[in-house]
Amino acid sequence: KKRREVNKDINFVNKNMKSKFLKVFSSVVMGAVLLSACGTDKSKAENGGDKYPSKPVNVIVAYKAGGGTDVGARILVSEAQKSFPQPFVIVNKPGADGEIGYTELLKSEADGYTIGFINLPTFVSIPLQRKTNFQKEDAQAIMNHVYDPGVLVVREDSKWKNLEEFVEDAKQNPDALTISNNGTGASNHIGAAHFAYEAGIKVTHVPFGGSTDMIAALRGSHVDATVAKISEVASLVKNKELRILGTFTDERLEGFEDVPTLKEKGYNVLFGSARALVAPKGTPEEIIQYLHDTFKTALESPENIEKSNNANLPLKYMSGEELTNYINEQDQYIKEMVPKLGI
Repeated sequence: KKRREVNKDINFVNKNMKSKFLKVFSSVVMGAVLLSACGTDKSKAENGGDKYPSKPVNVIVAYKAGGGTDVGARILVSEAQKSFPQPFVIVNKPGADGEIGYTELLKSEADGYTIGFINLPTFVSIPLQRKTNFQKEDAQAIMNHVYDPGVLVVREDSKWKNLEEFVEDAKQNPDALTISNNGTGASNHIGAAHFAYEAGIKVTHVPFGGSTDMIAALRGSHVDATVAKISEVASLVKNKELRILGTFTDERLEGFEDVPTLKEKGYNVLFGSARALVAPKGTPEEIIQYLHDTFKTALESPENIEKSNNANLPLKYMSGEELTNYINEQDQYIKEMVPKLGI
């Protein structure tokens, strides 16, 4: 009888020990799982997620191949590709002054597999001038990479040898001089109209579907002048095909120190185009950060700097927060200035 009682006690102790062991073991396993999960989350934040990118990323450019936006995009993307594990695929979607491309970009899934370049102030001016299927709030800023100053350009063989002659001719012949631009209400149109407003002249603005076409119109003698970005015309100026009459900058442009600014001639207008990377609103923050870090590293690489300089692209970095603030500032500028310009 005593032996049976002893065996019973031993069995009871064994069961208790086994139960406690299982509880301890379960706790250890659960802790390991939680630690692993935390590590995975951290990995996602640092590396863009263990599943991103798992396929190619489309990069939408809302303008034709060969224009300033496209050239800058291809240079930057080619450098970023060196450290990105999936292909970047540039997709040109020109039309309607950039509206077609912007709409497709911002209406895409917010999953990091569609990003794209925007131009300011065009990106904010279009929705203010007509009904569109996108608003500035639909974009999530990644970073800015270029600020391309505006210039007033004529053909090298034109009769206007300087800004004073051009302005005087425009005053003597209202609406006779034609200035091409990259689309009604687009960046170059606003710049040209602002200049005319400050100079007190009346000119005829001729819109085209993008910078490539507006410059072709000038080269083909279909218009008298154009307002462009320096990156779009620098090589043509250096080759003596075009001449810059004035720059829309605070100081004279490097490499074109003989060209006066509009400001020093008494026309208080500054103008240029910021070119930036954005994603659809709602894209996960860890993916935005991953893309930002990838493209910022590419932006600062010696190869990108050299190629951008050769293409006359003035690099200007802005963080996502700085870019968001700049977008809002440009929006305010358009709201205040465009009604005065009558465009």
